Amino acid sequence: MGAARGGDAASAQLVITAGQLLGRWLRVRGVDAVYGRSLHGLPVVEVQDLSVAPLLAAAHWKVHGVAAATHDDDGVLHLRGPDGGSAGGEVRVAGWRDLLDGPAVLSGTLRLELDLGAPAADAVPPGPAPGGRWTDPEPDAVKRLGSARSPVVLAGPGVVEDRATPGLNALAAAGTLGVLNTWGAKGVLDWRSRHHWATVGLQARDFELGGLGAADLIVATGVDPREAPPERWHLAPVLDVPPGSLGPLAEQCRRPDAELSMPPLRDAVAAVTRQGWAGEGAPLAPTRATLHYGHCFGTGGLVAADPGVAGYWVARTLATTDLGAVQVPATREESGFAPACVLVARLRQATRPALAVVDAPLAPAVQAVLETAGRLGVSLPLEVWDAAGPALAPDAHLERLRHLAVAERPAPVSVATDDAQLPRMVDAAGPVVAWGGIPEASP
Repeated sequence: MGAARGGDAASAQLVITAGQLLGRWLRVRGVDAVYGRSLHGLPVVEVQDLSVAPLLAAAHWKVHGVAAATHDDDGVLHLRGPDGGSAGGEVRVAGWRDLLDGPAVLSGTLRLELDLGAPAADAVPPGPAPGGRWTDPEPDAVKRLGSARSPVVLAGPGVVEDRATPGLNALAAAGTLGVLNTWGAKGVLDWRSRHHWATVGLQARDFELGGLGAADLIVATGVDPREAPPERWHLAPVLDVPPGSLGPLAEQCRRPDAELSMPPLRDAVAAVTRQGWAGEGAPLAPTRATLHYGHCFGTGGLVAADPGVAGYWVARTLATTDLGAVQVPATREESGFAPACVLVARLRQATRPALAVVDAPLAPAVQAVLETAGRLGVSLPLEVWDAAGPALAPDAHLERLRHLAVAERPAPVSVATDDAQLPRMVDAAGPVVAWGGIPEASP
């Protein structure tokens, strides 16, 4: 017998459990995993420390591009949206029919007040209303972009969340536009593209030196104010373009082809970066460390870093060719996010090249994720940037990373990095402002 649709539930036989119906409800909403306590036969990644579950759900969205939920001891199910939160309010589910009549939430909290082992109708809960990602641009947007002499695009993580990177690339090509991305949107363009100008938002002068100071129009799309506060980048008139309008706008964009000139930020950052690449001494230059990360974890892999000194260097200098290959969170409060990303990645693909990078001392959230990985039997490569760590020569560091990438149960390793490179980057683009700033010396 085929499963009934929600409207046919009254005539459907009670041949499945309410727990199975809840599982269907989650699937039609795109919830790909549940982290936390076991939930009546539903596939759950069991997490002993419930404080870790929201970190894993947030990381799941970033790494896999699909939603996840968390389950507490008290029958509360949190659906985690793109920002990792569950801000959709609370919905009470008192019986299995509530799963068919609603709720139509995509993020929020379900308070489960029903017996999940009780019989329920063999029905399929209705999914959320279909929503297209195609949004026709306003005629004024087409006109303003077409008449601008020196427009620049500023792209944020909303472009990734809305799966609008093809539209962004199409608009950049059609309009002969340079694109700046904040660090939550690393990978929206290949770093080798002439349209990719720089990753911005990390230092005080990024937006000015990145080309916004010379622009006559800033095309803003998917920008997260936590990575790009408006007062820092509103240096010219702004045209807000929803990510879903990027592709349609590209089809209507009529601009003459022109030679693109990289902004000063690109050369200034590159000069400091290459200087570190060339260094052969110890302690290791930070950009030599991130160069090694690219060698060992770049192709099909993942490098995730927590906010701080290591996170700054990963976000600033790790060259990105694949969308989602680099993950650094927007706020300092998201400590533990880096190892959470590696854990959820390796739960799906145990041998995926992946590395978490954090500063010393290890935050409690990092320790909790490491303990969770151990209980789940997941190998979690972690490198800690620590002034008291070993001062490795470049070749020794690279060789250790190669072994770390394939180790079955690796212990965290530490490395000292050269403090002298950060002041040179500050000279190039101003103080670090991401996450409220970082010390100008390694931890």
